[in-house]
Amino acid sequence: MRQHWHHQASWKTISLLLVAVSLFGCTAPGGIDNTPAPVILVVGNISQQSDPFGDVITSGGTIPEDTIQVEFTARLKNGLDNTAPVLQEIIIQRYEVTFERTDGGVAVPAGFQRAINFRVRVTANDSQSDIITTVDLVLVPSTSKAQPPISHLVSPGFEPDTGFINIQVTATIRFFGQTLAGEAISATAKIGVNFANFGDTNS
Repeated sequence: MRQHWHHQASWKTISLLLVAVSLFGCTAPGGIDNTPAPVILVVGNISQQSDPFGDVITSGGTIPEDTIQVEFTARLKNGLDNTAPVLQEIIIQRYEVTFERTDGGVAVPAGFQRAINFRVRVTANDSQSDIITTVDLVLVPSTSKAQPPISHLVSPGFEPDTGFINIQVTATIRFFGQTLAGEAISATAKIGVNFANFGDTNS
């Protein structure tokens, strides 16, 4: 997991990104969970890092992980003090991924959860630009690809439920953490994945 901090765009830009949902590519489908904490965690742009994304097995016979890069920002809720107190900065402690078929198939790839540890700094309400925290994460571990239904794309070479040589899913990612003051925080995002043997000869 790699973490980066940088200033980027405006809060208005992030709001527009949250409206646009684009599956099977770079997405910005972040959700804002309504927690009692005075700060909100926003999931911004999600971009695919591994290439080809969704590949089941390489020509060398290895099973690759699918990785993503996720942008986060944090803001105080409306009406609160126009500052960015350190105690409201967020520590993300774990994330979980579940999958939903979008191609008519029934069997669902195995989900998982992992412990992580990174800080999302709070952007002051009067700031002209947001503090963006960028983190690289695993979206699909190789262990999930080694199990049905994804492994069916290697043997027998197609998905029995659909007869297709690919599997399309929506991955739902939930992030969990807390502020430095100890208040629970969560946020949800989605991204599409198309699993197939891209350009491989040993499927």
